[in-house]
Amino acid sequence: MHLYYMQMHLLQAQVLFGAMAKGPDDDALAAWRAFLTAHARVTRAISRDLAEAGLPDLSWYDLLWALYRHPDRRLRVNELAREVVLRPTAMSRFVDRVEAAGYVRREPDPADRRALRVAITDDGVALLRRMWPVYRAGIERYFAAHLGASARRMRAMLERMADAAL
Repeated sequence: MHLYYMQMHLLQAQVLFGAMAKGPDDDALAAWRAFLTAHARVTRAISRDLAEAGLPDLSWYDLLWALYRHPDRRLRVNELAREVVLRPTAMSRFVDRVEAAGYVRREPDPADRRALRVAITDDGVALLRRMWPVYRAGIERYFAAHLGASARRMRAMLERMADAAL
């Protein structure tokens, strides 16, 4: 639904402002729409594959991976939200669900007694390992198989875009 609204806003701007609007040309707008559509469809397909394998949604993998790859496998909720690209309030509710399932736990932050950190549990690591083969296959099938020899160039371009948006 989010993708639909973003595309509608672009179309409305083109209709309302036409040539008066300074901004991306038609090719750039078409590339933007293709990027949004590809992202939405690929992540939806991978989430569907995970569900068919009896595993949680792709967002669970993202949360668990962000914790797992951190040196002490713990992050504050706001740090975790930044890693997973969610608002801290949404991340807090998400952590509640994953914690209730036993894959993470909240614990006191030794550097600040008022704060809590989120830590991945052994069950969380085991879930991450069960999810990875399905996720890896989805990345290959829905994304990497279409890159050809341009993977390095695509990565550099996407990293520049992400850095410009900070």
